[in-house]
Amino acid sequence: MNEQLNLFNTEEEFNFEEMKQKLIDNLDMLKEMTVQEQTLYKKWQEMNKGGKMSKIKKKLLSYQKNLWKPTDIYNIEQTIQEIENLEPYVEIATQGKGVTEWVNYRKLIHTMEWVANPGRNMKFWVRDRKTQKVLGLICLGSDVTSIKVRDAYIGWDKTNKFDQHKLNNTAIATTICSTQPGGYNMLMGKLVAALTTCKTIRDAWEEKYGDKLIAVGTTSLYGINSMYNGMPHFKTMGETTGQVRLKPDDKVYLPWNTWLKNNHPEEHNKAINATGPKQNILNKVFKHCGIKASTYDHGFKRGVYLAMMYDNGNEFLRGEVEESNLKMKQKFIDDVEYTCRWWKPKAIRRYKNLTTQQRIKKEQLFYWDVIDMSWQSTKENYIGEVGR
Repeated sequence: MNEQLNLFNTEEEFNFEEMKQKLIDNLDMLKEMTVQEQTLYKKWQEMNKGGKMSKIKKKLLSYQKNLWKPTDIYNIEQTIQEIENLEPYVEIATQGKGVTEWVNYRKLIHTMEWVANPGRNMKFWVRDRKTQKVLGLICLGSDVTSIKVRDAYIGWDKTNKFDQHKLNNTAIATTICSTQPGGYNMLMGKLVAALTTCKTIRDAWEEKYGDKLIAVGTTSLYGINSMYNGMPHFKTMGETTGQVRLKPDDKVYLPWNTWLKNNHPEEHNKAINATGPKQNILNKVFKHCGIKASTYDHGFKRGVYLAMMYDNGNEFLRGEVEESNLKMKQKFIDDVEYTCRWWKPKAIRRYKNLTTQQRIKKEQLFYWDVIDMSWQSTKENYIGEVGR
């Protein structure tokens, strides 16, 4: 295994100055990367960390046959018919084996690394009812406590969000992922994004947490130009400020986490019990190392989007309307039927245009071969796929 992946033994003697330099060197390396390189680098680490994926590599290969793809993407008439025949539906990933399998699929078909957020967390499959093939994956989690453009749109203040607990009535879609080649060639990412608002998910959220789901938000990695633009389900809020710290490799971060826990337990405890625990720990470490934290702000702005499912949803989230008086928008009442009526013509038009322009990409995006691959080879083979 590449020596870059061998995590430091956090029980060994901790050399402060040496580890400080390792931290700075690692962050400087990441700072030199583009956002696409950083994304792929984290993916490469995910697929090779600790040899876990390598141990089940043979089993993981069998997942590929379960991903939807056209029978022959160059057969125009047949492919259009297959798009029209799709019957997308959403089902919850069952606890235990179902969730483990979902996470493995997520790692194999999504360019971004999988990070399990603290708090609420629900995972869903998007499948085709006829073939049972996987069309995509969805994960909804506890909403971000503060996003300036979202809060301004809703008219939210701290009293609404925390004292009245209205933040529990919204969720953030942390994973919206379609399989390829459907994502690129047929805008299947838009389909999966639209399905984050479906009745199956709304009902599952309310049943599990006891809170009606009023709105679903999400962010895009590459700024405001994203697949969410122009979708009738989502409204573009604007962009984040981009003031997010670069996150060092685990081999560098974990010893510092242990050091802070052992030497400053009160600071560590406070950091892990607040929103963004890893970010909080890094901020404390930067302070003790005398590193100016803003030096390692990545500055990459994310687009912010919100699917408000009720005509008077903003009023409800501000505590001005009772739940019994909520009025759902018609397109969300029509649910999956509306989404398919909207998406299928767009998918077919996109496919026809790419065919005419000879820009069809037939390959499935499946990161299985990144397991046991070097970083340089991964970069050469996959950098062009980031964001597809």
